[in-house]
Amino acid sequence: MEINLGSMDGDVVVVDLNGDLVAGSAEELKRQVAKLLQKNFNRIMIEMANVGFMDSSGLGACMALHKLVVEHKGRIVFVKPNETVAKVFRVTRADKKLALVMSKNDGHQLLIEKTK
Repeated sequence: MEINLGSMDGDVVVVDLNGDLVAGSAEELKRQVAKLLQKNFNRIMIEMANVGFMDSSGLGACMALHKLVVEHKGRIVFVKPNETVAKVFRVTRADKKLALVMSKNDGHQLLIEKTK
């Protein structure tokens, strides 16, 4: 999986994912987000449009990221998961805890509103 730190719009950092979110890539994603938090970036948008598959390790990473960001008084949103990935969120009821949005604009709005 490729993990790219995308554009920073104000204090919002976009993390673009490309590939499958599985055990090995899940750990790297957690490391990358932890580095952002160390640099005081606590509004994070995870772009998931190019994630083709997510297993339980990937789901666990998303839940862990949510917890970690909230502990740093921040907010994280997951943008445009495809139907396969969205189904994993729904079936496990993770969609009730995580912020899932269908566009970067929606994600940005949510991040800005929640931190005002």
